[in-house]
Amino acid sequence: MSADRLAEKVAHVKAAKQNRFHTCHWPGCEDQVPPAMWGCKGHWFAIPKRLRDRIWATYRRGQEITMTPSDEYLKAADDVQHWIREYLIARYSKVPLSKLDSVRLPRIGL
Repeated sequence: MSADRLAEKVAHVKAAKQNRFHTCHWPGCEDQVPPAMWGCKGHWFAIPKRLRDRIWATYRRGQEITMTPSDEYLKAADDVQHWIREYLIARYSKVPLSKLDSVRLPRIGL
């Protein structure tokens, strides 16, 4: 993705308004965020950059209005949710975070 295209997406998301009920996508977080945003600032930056980059790469401007995210975006969002589950399990089962990428758990629905 070009730097100009990314800059356009970032500007769009940062300018987005809270115009309907939409919470952070981190499980259990009830913070309201504009529909163009994936989540609250704290949880967005808790996800690894490689996954944030995939969300940015697959996000299409206006998908939060048309309610038509791409299959690629939905796959990236699903992979983020899977990472969050692994992260939370690792955190509460005392697996060192440095070994998190080697922890592989079966996919389960939320």
